[in-house]
Amino acid sequence: MSLMSNRYVLQLRRVARAAGVPRMIGRFTKDYESPFSKQLMLACRQGDVVWDVGANVGLYTTSFSDWVGPSGKVFAFEPDAMNLPKLRSACGERQNVEICAFGLSEKTERRSFLGDGGDGTTSRVLQPGEPVPQGAVEVELQTGDDAVRAGKAQFPNVIKIDVEGHELSVLKGLQGSLPDKRLRSVFVEVHFGILDRSGRADDPKRIEEILKRSGFKLSWTDASHIFAARPA
Repeated sequence: MSLMSNRYVLQLRRVARAAGVPRMIGRFTKDYESPFSKQLMLACRQGDVVWDVGANVGLYTTSFSDWVGPSGKVFAFEPDAMNLPKLRSACGERQNVEICAFGLSEKTERRSFLGDGGDGTTSRVLQPGEPVPQGAVEVELQTGDDAVRAGKAQFPNVIKIDVEGHELSVLKGLQGSLPDKRLRSVFVEVHFGILDRSGRADDPKRIEEILKRSGFKLSWTDASHIFAARPA
């Protein structure tokens, strides 16, 4: 367990959210993900296969496409039908990008999904037992391991995960792939607020445990982003 997943730190985060501290900080730190983005860029090599899990409207997808070059490949996973047109438009004629119109999870199944009306930032998979609000739809989910076995995606060298509270489930569906040394780096955005509100405050610790067990060394680029690197 790291400082970020310590229960006392989680309690402090809970108090800060209630006081609106993250919103106030956000007004003054527009480049919030900059350290995370820089580590992503450094992790990618020409010819790599990169998975953009939770591609949304393609902000990172297009950068990955540039970083891996024409000899590389980017698989952009996005189950939200409202985001797909923007994602396809962003990727344009990029020959090294393949859009996968399904999400990743711990099981291959169909699940309820709440979109954000095309905003592209807060759509999410609903958890088992969670009330299904009006406007939710069913989407296809697969495990990452199944996607590789079925030939729907090439085995990755780098994975970026930004899935609005579904990050642990994505990692559980990759437990056959995570120990493979071809996978060098995993980047995870941990959505503490969503996890806390849904009774899953232990998920950050469990995310760390899965990654460490798979042979990665962990660091936090900031208060919400994990960089997991395989030691050379």
